[in-house]
Amino acid sequence: MADEQTVDDHPLTFNVKSSSDAKYVITVPASTTVADLKNKLSTSEYADLPAARQRLIYSGRVLKDPDTLASYKIKDGNTVHLVKGAESNQRQQPGAQGGAVPANAGQANPAANVPSNIAAGTGANNPLAHLTGARYAGFHGLPGMDTFGADAGVCTTPITPKH
Repeated sequence: MADEQTVDDHPLTFNVKSSSDAKYVITVPASTTVADLKNKLSTSEYADLPAARQRLIYSGRVLKDPDTLASYKIKDGNTVHLVKGAESNQRQQPGAQGGAVPANAGQANPAANVPSNIAAGTGANNPLAHLTGARYAGFHGLPGMDTFGADAGVCTTPITPKH
């Protein structure tokens, strides 16, 4: 157990390459969490990107914040890729940016303004809405051969070209 602790605490030197082609050399203990690394990268000395917007990728895997760098087996001299993630979907406080307050800002459910027939995907104006019924899961209600008559809907009259 003591050997495992010393393995996790050894200094780890690796490269961080951002999507803007900037490259940083980082030396941290292997026991550093991904969240701590993101906080270090968020400073103006490095990427100057908020930790919440950072996505770190190593060996094709996105690194999770609570995990340590040792758990991903990052080797000295290898490269971790830093990608700028999308902004958070959390709604900001109304009026915090000084802009207009959205019409649904005070509502618990922003989808409350959507008509129920659109939200459910059905309605009087949708001619295909009835096709989702269970009767179309099998052969019940489908037209049979007798619907088309004795010739099964095939024209048997010869067509003669006009000259």
